[in-house]
Amino acid sequence: MSKVIVITGASSGIGEETAKLLAKDGAKLVLGARREERLKDVASEVVALGGQAVYTVTDVTKYEDVEALAKLALATYGRIDVWISNAGVMPQAPFMSQTVKEWESAIDTNIKGVLYGISLALPQMKKQKSGQIITVVSVEGHHAHVGGGVYLGTKYAVRAMA
Repeated sequence: MSKVIVITGASSGIGEETAKLLAKDGAKLVLGARREERLKDVASEVVALGGQAVYTVTDVTKYEDVEALAKLALATYGRIDVWISNAGVMPQAPFMSQTVKEWESAIDTNIKGVLYGISLALPQMKKQKSGQIITVVSVEGHHAHVGGGVYLGTKYAVRAMA
């Protein structure tokens, strides 16, 4: 049986490359990200590499979008074996800049998006008596530097949750 793997932030970067790597092992992928055209392209590449893929436009700051991603996995494949919370934003917003909208975006994407995924995947994994949650933190979650307080704080929070 191939694993059913959900990936947020799957339209580029680490999410896209992870999907391609897993496709070579025949994974059944459920891809979520905000850019539909990129998702469509990634899904096509996954199939060309030997995997299976479905996708839905997913903004992880919206619980309903993350819920739709989980429901797509269950409706298509009947299970969720791995949930990879990869979606993230990286504002460089020093505290003194008072760029509150950037702070809120980072908190909503990098923390709430992860929480939503965990909260939706865990009940299914408990029912299956198996599953893995993987959170992508970045090296920024392991050290501090001037100007990155909000971003670093969100990544530290994800490390604590994981």
